[in-house]
Amino acid sequence: MTAAQLRAKEFEYCRSNPVYFVETYCHIEDKSAAELIQPFKLWPMQKQALKELADNRMNVILKARQLGITWLALAEAVRLLMCWTGRTVVAISRAEEEAKELVRRAAVILRNMPEFVREEKDVPSGWSGPIFKASSLEIAVRFPDGPDSTFKAFLSSPGAARGFTADLIILDEWAFQQFAEEIWASIFPVMNRPTSGRVIGLSTIKRGTLFEEIFTNPDNGFHKIFLPWYADPERDEAWYSRTLGALGEDKTLEEYPATVEEALMVPGGQFFPEVLKETHVRKNDGFFDGPVRRYIAIDYGLDMFSAHWIAIDARGKARVYREYDAPNKKIGEAAEIAKSLSGDEEIEAVLAPPDLWGRSQESGKARAAIFEEYGLPLTKTSNDFPAGCANMKEWLRVEPQPNGPGEAYLTFEEGKAPNLYKCLQKILKDEKRPDVYAKEPHSLTHDCDSLRSFCVWWTSPAEPQNQTKKAVWEADQYEDYENANEQDKQILLEKWGNPF
Repeated sequence: MTAAQLRAKEFEYCRSNPVYFVETYCHIEDKSAAELIQPFKLWPMQKQALKELADNRMNVILKARQLGITWLALAEAVRLLMCWTGRTVVAISRAEEEAKELVRRAAVILRNMPEFVREEKDVPSGWSGPIFKASSLEIAVRFPDGPDSTFKAFLSSPGAARGFTADLIILDEWAFQQFAEEIWASIFPVMNRPTSGRVIGLSTIKRGTLFEEIFTNPDNGFHKIFLPWYADPERDEAWYSRTLGALGEDKTLEEYPATVEEALMVPGGQFFPEVLKETHVRKNDGFFDGPVRRYIAIDYGLDMFSAHWIAIDARGKARVYREYDAPNKKIGEAAEIAKSLSGDEEIEAVLAPPDLWGRSQESGKARAAIFEEYGLPLTKTSNDFPAGCANMKEWLRVEPQPNGPGEAYLTFEEGKAPNLYKCLQKILKDEKRPDVYAKEPHSLTHDCDSLRSFCVWWTSPAEPQNQTKKAVWEADQYEDYENANEQDKQILLEKWGNPF
């Protein structure tokens, strides 16, 4: 049997044996070893992860730091490039230097499997096998009897890899890539073929990102893999204790989680860590059996119209019982949608942020005025961001119970406001202003801003049945009342109605 025949036979075996290929032919850099280049001997959890990567088309990996998973993904990429001709692998990183680093590492793997492939600048006499050539952002593998295979790396940008038909896409440190949503929309068609095309997305956690959304969504078709800090067999409890002492609890849990729950917790990062299913989600508990006051809270822009229907009962407890989120809604459309969904419900007020009262350059009218023209008058709330966030925390606080987890002052009707509930759980503290929530990623803020319109506004409990209906005042009316003398207060009550 010739060398070419032996090589072909070995290629055929490696096509269905990824672990054998990696442990037999792949080398990586190990900076803790005496010699930098070392055979890639897989730990048990790496071995299992590799098998799962090979068996599934769409993979997302949540991991602790420094577990060699980027090397693992690159080894799987090299197996694809070498064992099948005419294949394309696309890798995307946060920045250009990191993209170049992925190419450099892939070249290290190729450079150290002389049985299979030789570098163009170092081809021995009589060599009849594949030859590769590496540049800063690309590797081309040329076969003597088939089309070339290619490894290309891109930095994170909205149009990354658009136009390429890839057999495998690697998204390295996916949670930290800028333009993640745009990139995913761009590259998904690249690999979305009926029987081929694969994705490996890997990262440590960053809350509120597309990566987190994909990893935590059970119905998106992705195969989820989690690798804890102890996937490295040399890390023991003593190592973890030293790490804990050096980094502190919050950073250790973020960088070196032991469970998925720990990875998603990110202590100190969430703005509303109190929002939990057992304390904030309710169903069929008789909330609407008694009298309630109903409000709509909105956040409006062409990028998103977000509206939430909230009821307050006689105890002063609130319940979010309906939501609507959609982009590209003109004011007339938004107003009609809100009225239609409300049906014959008696709505006390439609609460909206002050920016809707600014005059539009296009029409010269305030958007609030246009809402009113379409039959949906708005009530202006406060634009005090810290105060609004503080009021949200007050509404979302949990009233302790002697037996059980307690109940929040504001709860959610089960299944009726999933977007708001998700955004509250995911939105983070602002890094520079811990008393407010972060405005990025912007996709999480629309629903939170809508609820803030309600929470920052003065609202009262529903009155017991058969009691005279109270008037609803705006904030400036209360201010005028508080500053008036007794005679003028009576005049204001007669003019505006009694809200007390």
